[in-house]
Amino acid sequence: MKYDEQIYRPPKEYDSLLLQVTNGCTHNKCKFCGMYRYTEFGMESLKQIESDVIEASQHPYYKKSKRVFLLNGNPFVLDADRLVKIAEIIHKHIPSVEVISTYASIKDIERKSDEDLRRIKEAGISDLYIGVESGNQKALEFIDKGNTVDEAVREMKRLDKYGYYYYAMVLTGLMGEGVDKAIENGRLTGQMLSKVNCRAVFPMSVTLVPGTELWIMAQNGEYKEATEYDRLVELKTMIENLNPESTAMISSAHNSNTMFVKGILPNERRRLLNEIDEIFKESSAEEMQSWIDRKRIRL
Repeated sequence: MKYDEQIYRPPKEYDSLLLQVTNGCTHNKCKFCGMYRYTEFGMESLKQIESDVIEASQHPYYKKSKRVFLLNGNPFVLDADRLVKIAEIIHKHIPSVEVISTYASIKDIERKSDEDLRRIKEAGISDLYIGVESGNQKALEFIDKGNTVDEAVREMKRLDKYGYYYYAMVLTGLMGEGVDKAIENGRLTGQMLSKVNCRAVFPMSVTLVPGTELWIMAQNGEYKEATEYDRLVELKTMIENLNPESTAMISSAHNSNTMFVKGILPNERRRLLNEIDEIFKESSAEEMQSWIDRKRIRL
């Protein structure tokens, strides 16, 4: 099967068949992100995609796959006709597939009509991972995310209309060092996600990647990283303010996070907050700072 040299997939998709349908990211401007910094966006041909699916269908491990994850950066940018065709190819050769998932940006969703969203969902592309990053408009502008908070809420509500399962990926520490910044960002992110029906929230934490704009700013003294204490305050504040329309899982199972928490909101809010408070009681801000060597983290 054809893959780029470096590929990314969410932790939840560890057991999924990975199918490359695009290369790179169409936006590729976020200050913190180095994932596709030097990759030109492109599309795999339908011939290549079908060849890969056929190859997977003959593999003893993947021939009965239930989940397929579409690579790379934001395959949901593809038009509805192409996405539907890709789904048809998958179902034709691997009929056991129940879920097709992919990364999507807010702008990718915005460019789809209601009819497009309906067709794509009915074709089986039903799970989307969205880099929401923050509910703080200042933070989105700072990182050059390319969409507003209001646009994010509007487009996720459109996904709700058609029954998509979507997962919000958010970033703690975006605004840099300072408890006040952490509290503001956590509060606004929790409030934003309370307006929609995302099935899960996956917090990650900003880690400076060499070569990115944010890294250069830090090197020049224009940006100072949030402390581990700041990041944990932000996570706690977000949980305090997150009241989803239905229920949502929250899981910080990512190596960039200061602490691992997992539970269902709002049902398990008290337990999650108690776990974080225990860490605050047992550890000082100075001790927390030694928990993670961010220069060694590989994203």
